[in-house]
Amino acid sequence: MPTKRPAASAFSGFSAEALKFLRDLAKHNDRAWFAPRKTFYEEHVLEPLRGLVMHAGEAMRKARIPLGSDPRSGTFRIYRDVRFSPDKSPYKTNLGAFLAHNGNHDTPGGMYDHIQPANSFIAIGFYRLDKPYLQRWRESMAQNAKKFESALRTLDRNGLSLSESEDRLKRMPRGFEAQAESPLAPYFRRSSFMVSENLSDAQVCSPQIIERMVDGAKRAKPLLEYGWSTLS
Repeated sequence: MPTKRPAASAFSGFSAEALKFLRDLAKHNDRAWFAPRKTFYEEHVLEPLRGLVMHAGEAMRKARIPLGSDPRSGTFRIYRDVRFSPDKSPYKTNLGAFLAHNGNHDTPGGMYDHIQPANSFIAIGFYRLDKPYLQRWRESMAQNAKKFESALRTLDRNGLSLSESEDRLKRMPRGFEAQAESPLAPYFRRSSFMVSENLSDAQVCSPQIIERMVDGAKRAKPLLEYGWSTLS
């Protein structure tokens, strides 16, 4: 069994045993299987996740990117909220972490890290903006389309494009009907403005994961800066 990593040591990636734990959990998603393995989860899965948040935040600061979180508040619980779900599986089969703007989780925008065998990725931007923030975003696009278009062009030059929005409206939102013929019309029907990149298991299990996070944040910075300037 792997030895516990010191929290302050350099982050070397998740262990192969940690990914195996998640694969096994997907096959045995019940309390009877998890309970005797809880200590392993805490030491070899949760602690490395917290280490990732801590060391990624340090790397972001060095790169002058205002993203970070406390290692505890920046990680998601593995326990699912099953109160209103027909799926009563008690555990998530992935790990999740979030780096917020200046560490403030009340401010929209940031980076989400999803760790799951063969399905890991990072997502950067603004997810399902609350109505007041979404209204301000739309007003900004209506008043200064060139500013948003410039951010999109820079993303494109950086090899990124906005992910498809699952919650896109079929019609123009109320108050913005005049933008129906605008080149930006599809963006007025969104509530999320995100970019994402996949991570291989090899990257997840190496220090390269932090390099990928920083590189992704650098290339997505035009989107983050647009949103923060609009919503602040």
